[in-house]
Formats: sequence, C-alpha cells, structure tokens
Amino acid sequence: MKRFRPLLLPAAAILLAALLNTFLLMNLHVPSGSMEPTIPAGAMVLANRITYRFREPMAGDVIVFRHEAAEGHFLIKRIIAVPGQTFAISEGRVYLDGQLLPEEYVTDFSADDYPEIQIPEGCYLVLGDNRPVSMDSRFWDDPFIRREDILAQALFVYYPRFHRL
Repeated sequence: MKRFRPLLLPAAAILLAALLNTFLLMNLHVPSGSMEPTIPAGAMVLANRITYRFREPMAGDVIVFRHEAAEGHFLIKRIIAVPGQTFAISEGRVYLDGQLLPEEYVTDFSADDYPEIQIPEGCYLVLGDNRPVSMDSRFWDDPFIRREDILAQALFVYYPRFHRL
C-alpha cells in the first residue's frame, strides 16, 4: 500500500477534474468563427453546467447546446429571443417584438431577411455574432432550441486571450 501513496494525489486530481468537467463545467474548443469577434476561431471556452438549474436562459446569454445540425457535436451561440417573443430580421437587423435590437457584439451584419415568428414556450432562438458566416437558427429547418438541449452557459474565453463573455 505504501508504494501506491505517490499515486494518490495525481489520481485524486484526475478524479476531481473529471467530476468537475462532468457535472459543473464544460471545457470547449470552438473551431469556427461563427461567434467572432466575441469568441475567435480556435478559442478555448469554459462554460458553467449549473447556471440553468437556478434560472432560465436569458436573451444575450452565450450558450452551449445540442442540435441536430451539429451531428454529434455541441454548438455555441447567443440567445437572441426567448419564449413568447416575436423575432424578425430586416436587412440584417434583428427585431424583437417589433423593436430594433441593439447588438454591440455584432461587427459585421448580414443583409438577410427573416419573416416574423413567435418563439414557442420552452424554446429559444439563437444566432452567431458573426452573422455572414454563422449557421444558426436562420438556416435550420427547425429554428428553435429546446430548453432541455441547453447544456451550459459560456463564461469566458481562456485561450488565446482571456476575456469574460
């Protein structure tokens, strides 16, 4: 038993890291530029798995979620519209409940239009911050993210440059 003592601390650290990553945190690599400039392509992001056990997702939250468009991978996008809101895009600008949404996190707007829709209960609509390249709710057959498919709230980028989301 004494010869295994040096292995206890590394084993405990690995077990603790696995438990944290399974139940509290998500460590993600973001391969695409769909969330630039907020999250650069190739960035590493830390997300909180327990945020939404205590509160509902809100417009503006950057979330990690499952969607059939991801083919087994997780996606990361910004919640734009929540249940009960109406959403539309006109000439690349988002309108919620008929009002223009100020989006200081978007630096390059697309020129597309999207007809007005109402967000159903238990669903959310998401867009990437880099609208010209993001494949998001605008392009999916089912544009809604169900509450149960939201896995975590992205907290911060820690690579290549640390910043809070």
